[in-house]
Amino acid sequence: MASIQAAVMVEPGNIEVREFDRPQIGADELLLKIERTGICGSDKHMYAGHMGLQFPVVPGHELVGTIEELGPQAMDHMAVVGGPVKEGDRITTTPSSTNCGRCYYCLHMPQRPALCANRFVYGFVSSDTAPSPRGGFSQYMHMTNRSWVFKIPDELSSDRAVLTEPAAVATRAVERALGPGIPHIGEGLGLDKKVLVMGAGPIGQLVIAALAHVGTDEIIAADLSVSRLALAQEMGAHNVLNVGDTSLEERQAILSDLCDGVGPDIVIETAGVPVAFQESLELVRRGGIVVEVGHFTDPGACEIHPHIICFKDLDIRGMWAYPPMQFKTALSFLKNTKAPLDKFITHRLPLSSIAEGIDITGSEGSMKVVIEPGS
Repeated sequence: MASIQAAVMVEPGNIEVREFDRPQIGADELLLKIERTGICGSDKHMYAGHMGLQFPVVPGHELVGTIEELGPQAMDHMAVVGGPVKEGDRITTTPSSTNCGRCYYCLHMPQRPALCANRFVYGFVSSDTAPSPRGGFSQYMHMTNRSWVFKIPDELSSDRAVLTEPAAVATRAVERALGPGIPHIGEGLGLDKKVLVMGAGPIGQLVIAALAHVGTDEIIAADLSVSRLALAQEMGAHNVLNVGDTSLEERQAILSDLCDGVGPDIVIETAGVPVAFQESLELVRRGGIVVEVGHFTDPGACEIHPHIICFKDLDIRGMWAYPPMQFKTALSFLKNTKAPLDKFITHRLPLSSIAEGIDITGSEGSMKVVIEPGS
């Protein structure tokens, strides 16, 4: 039986390339040949031990590839969006499976499919559990039934298509600021609103681009990195704040000047640093909205004064991933945005350099690091 290579995170801090038997698919499954997979901040947190997973794991969930083999009944058992697919077509997939339809959350909160108690998630499941590999840092990935399949439009390059998953996070973050808003009486995101994005990493940059895409009046980016703030302006930020050069009081004064003397209407926290959430509550105006995006993993705690939430009459909206159909929104955004996303991929590495790629991710001068398993 032919062998393939995949990167296995044996435990936090230890990832190595191993050989697997090429996956055999059933009648209702497909085999995906991975073209490229982006390294996500959650992969780096996984490597740092911030996630309680059953190791070993083949990580990677920001992926695009071509259908190598397609079971004869696969399309009857998967959610397919974008038209019929065949062997050789480019697709992407949501990390999570379709809903079980039986658990408490599926029955009582079907509008929040990410809460399903019985979903599996590509890039986060143990590689000791057959079939494997089920992560994107691999030459091939086994896709079982209950998977989502999104056909990549012909006019969308793979360099953009590999951004579908983080773009889904970003567009949902923007939509979380919309609902249940009533823009005409000042609630929720509207065209004339002022939004502060805390963190100008990959998700923050895409949030900025999505805000610009819908015509937000004032977009302000805050970060420690000069190069990331410069890119944020190219993505659509009207103003930037260097967190390293200013105190909290100075930032409050600057934001007051930019935002009608009261501060931003909405703060979207994408940095994934606990103190950034604490500061979001300080910086948002009274009656404003804080959307918390950055803490998919648990890097620690911060001190919160509940009084500020009451005094400001705040809405705090958490975000756990996205509905799978957010990928349709993301693909539309990636196809139509005017943001210079060609600058987004800063590093391309082979599978053998996965540890180096994780180390580079989040460093000065990096944005999206992409692994190309076939190179």
